[in-house]
Amino acid sequence: MSVPPPWNAPFGSYPKDLHWESIIPDAKMLLSVGSYGRVYRLAELGVVIKHGNAPADIERVWNIMKRAGDACVSLVGRLFIRGEVLGFVMPNETPIDADNIATKEERLRIIYRLRDLVTDLHAKQIVHGDVKPQNLLLCSDGLVRFCDFDCASIEGDGFVAPIYTLPYCSPGRARHQDAMTCAEDMHAMGLSIWHLYAGRFPLATVEEIKEFEDIECVIMDRVFAGFLPDMTAIDDPDIAALIEDCLAAGPERADTLDSGQAIYCITTRFVFGRCTAQPQHTYSRIVHSMACVWGGPGGKGRCEDSFVDPKVFTADLEPSTSYELERKDAFPAVSCSSGHGRL
Repeated sequence: MSVPPPWNAPFGSYPKDLHWESIIPDAKMLLSVGSYGRVYRLAELGVVIKHGNAPADIERVWNIMKRAGDACVSLVGRLFIRGEVLGFVMPNETPIDADNIATKEERLRIIYRLRDLVTDLHAKQIVHGDVKPQNLLLCSDGLVRFCDFDCASIEGDGFVAPIYTLPYCSPGRARHQDAMTCAEDMHAMGLSIWHLYAGRFPLATVEEIKEFEDIECVIMDRVFAGFLPDMTAIDDPDIAALIEDCLAAGPERADTLDSGQAIYCITTRFVFGRCTAQPQHTYSRIVHSMACVWGGPGGKGRCEDSFVDPKVFTADLEPSTSYELERKDAFPAVSCSSGHGRL
């Protein structure tokens, strides 16, 4: 296998090296803006270009993508700006639309390919850092590969990704920025697989996705609170097991009831951990969002339906006694020897 030319090789060392100055402005279609630069599509040339902000940042991303090998979209050229290499060129491949995959067979093919891609990257000590369906491309040879390695790092190098994608990140990453780990990739892969199979964002209902244009804002509170996806939406036991394995391999969970950034009402379910009754007594606690307190979404009043956390928490409360929670919306007194109390 021939060794590819280095990053600073002369212009023309790669088949699709480009001069920025030679590209007609109207030929560039802006696709995205990120921390390290912009991404453009040049349809007539059949390529996508990453225009970096700083040479060191874009070279770092390039080197990680090279190390990723076949798990990464091909690198076919570099972008020269006034003689300096400040970007790279990729073939114009087809993005995966997780909401509109035609058949279950195709969903499964993409899901298992995603599993293999992440496994391959981790075997090479690469943390992708932004695993999500939107960063998967269906390439011209029929294989699915990763793109967008802006958040990627080499495991243990201490790199702190400047951005994250809320619907797929762990609660810890949402609350504070730390060096990336393979465990973060595993958590994101679990939620990505859920999305690929269910055909919609995790941690949001079908009705919410239809109603709210910026669904990521709806999901943000649930990410901060450490909620898990609703596994009842996954009717394939093998896929359900794969998702659960991914989430179990993720970072240690620090579950909370109040996220401090409440956006939508949340119902959290509890079981009395030391209750001796069969079945054990349970109750539900509603954490009202600020939007609800202020009059509901669009000023329509209280939220009619709260999001129900699919995980059941254990409350270590004394059995065989009656009590009330000391809070504004406390539930009626219940006894752990009889009855079934709910908030």
